[in-house]
Amino acid sequence: MDKARRVLLWMIAALGVCAVAAQFYLNMTRHPEHTALWRAIDFASYFTNTTGILVTAVAILALFRPASKLAHPGAIAASAVYIFVVSVTYELLLRGEAHGLYFFTNTSLHEVMPVLFVVLWLVFTPKHGLRWSEPLAWLIDPAAYIAWILVRGAVIHHYPYFFADVGKLGYPRALLNGAGFLAVFYILGLGAVALGKVQPSARDSPAVETP
Repeated sequence: MDKARRVLLWMIAALGVCAVAAQFYLNMTRHPEHTALWRAIDFASYFTNTTGILVTAVAILALFRPASKLAHPGAIAASAVYIFVVSVTYELLLRGEAHGLYFFTNTSLHEVMPVLFVVLWLVFTPKHGLRWSEPLAWLIDPAAYIAWILVRGAVIHHYPYFFADVGKLGYPRALLNGAGFLAVFYILGLGAVALGKVQPSARDSPAVETP
């Protein structure tokens, strides 16, 4: 089981590094009318990208620094919820035709990595220690992200996603959409805790091992 888990972590880490690096390259080579700093900040203003960085970091830390807080079961569960929402949102609201490097990044970040990471959580991560209070704490990251894109958008009049575009939707609708996403994160988080209570993984022991 440990060997299979390590292979899965290596797959997530390797694919994550390649996909995130490729996505950063794409962001830095488009919008030539803007400065490099603007393009770097724009890259960090997509929840897909920040979540891709997060799950890649979690996999790397789980391999080389398993005592890190980001490698603990709660952090893995939260990251699984985040990337699951990324995948479903893409499939339902954002999917479009992509070619070349865009096809690689879209497929990797929205489809392959979510599957691999959810498998990591479902099969190889202990769940019995998850607490009902944790999903509320897991909302800090997406709530901070929503606040960031609304504040940034108010300044530069550019929003990364159409459902957050205040210029087109107005603040009431955009805020309602944001609240809806937070509700989805919270419900999925509660579901993750509930699953851990009724069906802990086969690996029902602390996820700390020597690299």
